[in-house]
Amino acid sequence: MILMVHANPVRSAQGVVTVDRKFHNGMLEYVERLGTPIVSLHPHLTVEQESKVMDLVRIPEAQLGYRVMTFDDSFHGGKVSAQTRERLADLIGQSSVVYGGGSVIMALARSMRVPAVCIVEYNFRTALVFATEGVESLLSRAARGARVAHYYVRDQIPSMRRAVMLHCNGYPIFEESRWFNKNRLLYLDSRMRTDMLILEEELGRRLINRRDRAVRLIFSGRFEPAKGALDVAKVAEHCAARGLKFTLDMYGQGSQREEILAFVKRANLESMVRVHEPVEYPELLKVTKDSDLFVCCHVQDDPSCTYLEAMGCGIPIAGYSNKMWTSMQADSGAGILSPVGDATSLANEIAKLCNDPNRLDALSLRARAFASAHTFEREFSRRTTSLLDIVHRRT
Repeated sequence: MILMVHANPVRSAQGVVTVDRKFHNGMLEYVERLGTPIVSLHPHLTVEQESKVMDLVRIPEAQLGYRVMTFDDSFHGGKVSAQTRERLADLIGQSSVVYGGGSVIMALARSMRVPAVCIVEYNFRTALVFATEGVESLLSRAARGARVAHYYVRDQIPSMRRAVMLHCNGYPIFEESRWFNKNRLLYLDSRMRTDMLILEEELGRRLINRRDRAVRLIFSGRFEPAKGALDVAKVAEHCAARGLKFTLDMYGQGSQREEILAFVKRANLESMVRVHEPVEYPELLKVTKDSDLFVCCHVQDDPSCTYLEAMGCGIPIAGYSNKMWTSMQADSGAGILSPVGDATSLANEIAKLCNDPNRLDALSLRARAFASAHTFEREFSRRTTSLLDIVHRRT
């Protein structure tokens, strides 16, 4: 049995499990690839939380494919009740490997000599940015920052040290975690499956047709400061000032939406910049495949799916040099970068790139090639192979 620990809240009542659809589909992949019983631990889904989850499904437990258990106690630091600790110890004792996180789980697994693999995603800086995003009060920001630091020291670092291995989602946490555990696997998470990649023939046609029209820029994601959404519009303004012939389509929603619309109007960009409502992922792939360059002004270092999903559409990325994109750009050669917060510099780089069609073509081909080497199937297989190796060594 493999015991998995997840942060996704779930409700299990009267033989029916209420769970996020995307999470459930991912668990079915684990069931198929691992070929062993899986027990999945979750926080209990409250009524208040249920209203905030976009795509919940209700599935009879008999049809789930894996077993779900919910707890009110937190596995992340602090204390758990004696009853919870006893239940956890019983589950860990039945497991060949524990997969997930939480200092309570990791400490119990280590004391019972059951191998535990810890999944880590956000480096300290990214966690700090997300915790303080949109908080104007300096006192509140300081308090949230202190909580993040306390959690990192009390829970994250001990969990990483106690694990037999780390599965690191993205370059920033992969680099940061080297101080706490040398046995690490880097993976790049995205929804881009092999059959979703732009066909080579389709990309070839787009590159030929692009020579006779304005360059199509695109941004999709949350309209929030951490994603640099307003900066994308500022980049467009600077591109227009340089005489670049382009259009920019922005898809998303968030707190900066009205500010972006006002900026576009004030800068007289309405004929070039179009701000859209968010679209579902399959539809988003279609519009992205018709674009030429993704403008990515992410301020934070998080391992956003955006990078690989854009590349899978044959779209190079023009982005800020956060830690994630700096490493991925060096690894893939599929884009350009400028200092974080410098919209003028990024516009300069975009203008130079778009006025060099051969270079833009080359980056587009590299983008598809890199995404093809890191599809969902390939990255997921690397993680499950790693888990199965540990299981087989234990048995």
